[in-house]
Amino acid sequence: MLNIISNIPEAVKIYKLLNPLGSEENTSTKFVGGCVRDLILGHKIKDIDLATSFSPQEIVKILKNENIKTNIKAINFGVVTAYINNYLFEITTLRKDFLQDGRYAKIEFTKDWKLDSQRRDFTINAIYCELNTKSNEGFQLFDPHNGKEDLINGKIKFIKNVKTSINEDYVRALRYLRFFYSYSSYEHDPYVLEQIFENKNNIKNLSQNRLKTELKKIIIINPKLKIEKNSLIKDFFSYIYPDFNNIVNLNN
Repeated sequence: MLNIISNIPEAVKIYKLLNPLGSEENTSTKFVGGCVRDLILGHKIKDIDLATSFSPQEIVKILKNENIKTNIKAINFGVVTAYINNYLFEITTLRKDFLQDGRYAKIEFTKDWKLDSQRRDFTINAIYCELNTKSNEGFQLFDPHNGKEDLINGKIKFIKNVKTSINEDYVRALRYLRFFYSYSSYEHDPYVLEQIFENKNNIKNLSQNRLKTELKKIIIINPKLKIEKNSLIKDFFSYIYPDFNNIVNLNN
């Protein structure tokens, strides 16, 4: 694995600011999500997300004291976005989700990393990383759901029961497909597809903005041939996105 996060000065700066005690035993903030997957696979770091035990208001205060630009439009969900040079950092306070209705949830902030991991969607999206000067690799993983092993083996696993997870947040169905086309070494689990197709009306009723955001992420990985191999998935995309065939030129 390549320790490429520590080669990004802006990422190191954010990390150190949000770990003011400077001790691996008292880590307040860890990297999480796509940047950790890229780190494990040795890919170029793209999105840089962090999880933290600091409250959103504490995050804003710390960053503003360093004259770092922030966006707080999602602060009620525990999310603060920071900008340094050409890098965007999404910083989310550890939380527990409850009373989920298919898209939104009531949230409760916590300082429990394991509890935060349990509200996430997939094992490969619940791998946390801290910079560690005591490690020869320069980092240490907190991986409560064995996501690293699943990532390396190309397995896309929901943390919760598939039906429960998708009904908590219908966006997870589209995220599953994106992660599947990005990382999977296996065929689709028929039960997972069954749960996705059963919720196609609920998925279609998500906001247009959210649907477009997920579609852009799917198109970037160019799943054209993979989608064509499964007529049911092709029909699903055409139902959710009426212009999908034209957008990715599936008919050419």
